[in-house]
Amino acid sequence: MKKTLLSALVACMAFCSCTNDNGTGNTNATEPNMIGKWDIVEANGLSTDSAETSPFIEFCDSGMVNGHASVNTFFGQYTIKGDSIFFNQMGATTMMGHDMEVETAILTAIAQCATLELQDSLLCAKDHDGNVVLSMKRN
Repeated sequence: MKKTLLSALVACMAFCSCTNDNGTGNTNATEPNMIGKWDIVEANGLSTDSAETSPFIEFCDSGMVNGHASVNTFFGQYTIKGDSIFFNQMGATTMMGHDMEVETAILTAIAQCATLELQDSLLCAKDHDGNVVLSMKRN
């Protein structure tokens, strides 16, 4: 229990330290409009209205990403190349909730993300076949 709590605290400190650059003065994201916090409104066609806690994802311009998937928090790194997005070194806490359907849909969608597209006020992540797997609106 203490080890899990300590790991969660370290992860929180890492994400609270999102900076404007990665020490080089450059940002990893080629699309600065995506930097910041986004509310996740739909994952793989499932509305997130029934989530235990409002899900979100936050892209830091340092290349770090973190968020909340309804029950658990997730974290890791991302890279943008053109309109493609790559998530790596991802992790998440592992608590159980009353309803894990939204949680599962969000974490599955993140694993499927291949490209990003800004559509009106939504940031849409698509899979390799061009299907929208994650819809997010600016927080």
